[in-house]
Amino acid sequence: MPFKKLLLSFLFALLVSSPVFANHEVEPLFKTDNAECSIWGYASFTGGTKQDFMANPIRLRTSCKYKNFSFFMENDISGLDNRIHPNYITQAWVGYNFGKEGLVGNMFSDTTVRAGSVLTAGGLYLPPAYLAITIGSPSNPFHHYGYGVQLQTKITPSLTFIADVTGPTGPSFNDPQRFNGMETSQRLVWDVKKNLQLSISNQKSDISQRTGVGVKYSPTENLDLYGGGYRAKEEARSEKPGTTVGGYGLADYKVWGMKDNKLDLRVHGMVEKTSGATNYTGVTAGTSLVLPENGPYGRLGGSSVTVDLLHSETKPNDGPKIEDDVVGIRVRVFF
Repeated sequence: MPFKKLLLSFLFALLVSSPVFANHEVEPLFKTDNAECSIWGYASFTGGTKQDFMANPIRLRTSCKYKNFSFFMENDISGLDNRIHPNYITQAWVGYNFGKEGLVGNMFSDTTVRAGSVLTAGGLYLPPAYLAITIGSPSNPFHHYGYGVQLQTKITPSLTFIADVTGPTGPSFNDPQRFNGMETSQRLVWDVKKNLQLSISNQKSDISQRTGVGVKYSPTENLDLYGGGYRAKEEARSEKPGTTVGGYGLADYKVWGMKDNKLDLRVHGMVEKTSGATNYTGVTAGTSLVLPENGPYGRLGGSSVTVDLLHSETKPNDGPKIEDDVVGIRVRVFF
């Protein structure tokens, strides 16, 4: 299916039938009038009928602010398991915020510049791992982490722009190849209204061009809808030359909540499709038991147990179609 038609079909399905991604928040460990520091982490233990249980990711996030300056670091220790490629420092940057006022009239407010190992603007095509709903996340063609400089600003109160210039974004934090080349990525986010957000992302290097769009929508308090589509073109010099297009639609619904926010039962479903050198169609249905963040659990709030059933069909252009059914389980713990 052509990318334009695929994109339009996903947007139409979402707009007529995913809430805006919320951040996980904890009380600061230290706070004064001018400074504060916060540390929290999470771990996901996954396994199933086709995979042994393993802990991936296990991440610790440290953030500090002093007046207009900020520091952030995210460490992933799941690479201590030799089955997982290690990348112990995913993000480590310092930033400066120019204040809440607009730099040009009411425009370009809340502007921040970051430098270090940053999560690229393109990498925000999907939410971070601690917000993933299904056990198997949708395909993400964008690379996440690179050494460089990033700018984030609110062009208007409802229009946020993020852009960065980095080295190569595929290698691990200690790989010398991270300094061998240059990439750029951009993301524009439009908060259409309180419960609807649209976005477009772009990432370019000398061997690839990736573009994606996203939709986040909450038509009711208990129903969250998400969707996206992308086109990724890899040049002949890359490891996997060719063009791939794909997209997904996901619904997450709270069907029951225990009194006093002690437990939520949610169900979710996702459809994903990609086409290129390999054509893939996946349908996921599952359920989660969640300890609500606004419940009586402190730092454990947000922890969950998820069970998913995935049916997939994979067909390389020069090979037979392969069908598969997988049952997976994930235990996610915040700390």
